[in-house]
Amino acid sequence: MKYRVLGRTGLQVSELGVGGHEYRRPLPTTLGRWGDIDADQFTQTQPERNRVIQRAVEEGVTFFDATQPEETKSLGLALQALGVKDDVHVALMILTPFSKLAGRPKSEWRQIIRADVEKSLRLLQRDYADVLNMHMPERDYSRERLLVTLEVLEQLKDEGKIGFIGASSHELRFLSEVMRQHDCFDSVMIRYNYHLQEARDVVFPLAKALEVGVVVMKPLAWPYYGIPFTRFAPGDGEGGAATPAQHGLRWILNSPEVTTLVPGMNNLAELDENLAAITTDAQVDEALLARCLKTALGPDARERLTTLLRDPAVDTRYFAKRALANIK
Repeated sequence: MKYRVLGRTGLQVSELGVGGHEYRRPLPTTLGRWGDIDADQFTQTQPERNRVIQRAVEEGVTFFDATQPEETKSLGLALQALGVKDDVHVALMILTPFSKLAGRPKSEWRQIIRADVEKSLRLLQRDYADVLNMHMPERDYSRERLLVTLEVLEQLKDEGKIGFIGASSHELRFLSEVMRQHDCFDSVMIRYNYHLQEARDVVFPLAKALEVGVVVMKPLAWPYYGIPFTRFAPGDGEGGAATPAQHGLRWILNSPEVTTLVPGMNNLAELDENLAAITTDAQVDEALLARCLKTALGPDARERLTTLLRDPAVDTRYFAKRALANIK
């Protein structure tokens, strides 16, 4: 495993982290309904999650991201079962914090934020999170809501409940403007991959100037949310010794501004493939990535997505249906 420094946090984190959303893949009843979880299905699938987290830790993965409540709970259960505490760094999330403040009396704002963070810590079964991310700060943003939230998070830092403050957003221009005006984030989690390269011009220069760590989410889910781009690979054997996914991950890590990436992974085979992307020094086949993107956005895309409607993976069928509905 290779490691990089997460900006001004000073945390040494693995180039490969483990993302959150894939914790829900075995839970078809919750797809599209965040926070709504079937307790029985959750219990049945947790042992496999434990095995994935155990292997990741054994291979040197030190960074874990959890966004939704069930993801946080699953990660907490796995780390608790393994007895892992001090060897990993965990990033938690306040979901759309400014939306939660909108329409509520200002006298309640601070308690709303504090209660949200403390709830996540209880789900994680820990009293500390290395990074606390504001989720989608562009939603219902106001300067006053930002400043109050930052004030509460600074208090939680002083109390030893969180280490650093971050943000997670798909709206990179908005995020960069908040960074520029307030310099309030120690790290940011953003989309960046061969399909979505806006971060290179919009976020990377600013992150470098402010010493802000960059965590990459959605490294494989392009150009359709929830579906790995490898489903549009031209054919078996493409990419030589490395798989298309490994080329995609290496392409991202070729940007020195990136600290770590957090693909979702839900079984040992996916984890092993991603780990191999980190340990290999193979040259990135950018032409292969271009062919994948051309196929995904070309005339055959609808046919490919239609075949995914019969895929045995429930989440793949769900996201394929969403993608087809948005293709013009």
